[in-house]
Amino acid sequence: MKQIIDKIKAELKKDEFNTAQVVTLMKELREYFKANHKEPGYVKMIRLAYENLEENEDYTFLYLEDDGGKENLEYLIDLLGDHSNKYNREELQDIRNLMEGIVPEDEDAEGE
Repeated sequence: MKQIIDKIKAELKKDEFNTAQVVTLMKELREYFKANHKEPGYVKMIRLAYENLEENEDYTFLYLEDDGGKENLEYLIDLLGDHSNKYNREELQDIRNLMEGIVPEDEDAEGE
């Protein structure tokens, strides 16, 4: 897994990263998670991320509001690299909710 994540991060470090290459690597990462972890939520997140990247030629799930798509995708990859960390798991759940359009209850109540 670390090798795949390192390859994705290296590609994203480039000024003009190759979207198709990142998508291919993310598909490899998804297959790794499917085969080695009982974490269907992460498998789905990775799929949603690369489908978003394919569709938009950019990553549009902006969890870190002050950063662009590339930085948000790098952050997601970093979190997945240490997905068993308690704090990373919490943030990954927040990102998954964003991807699925789920508004946390406490934020929903603030809007009223």
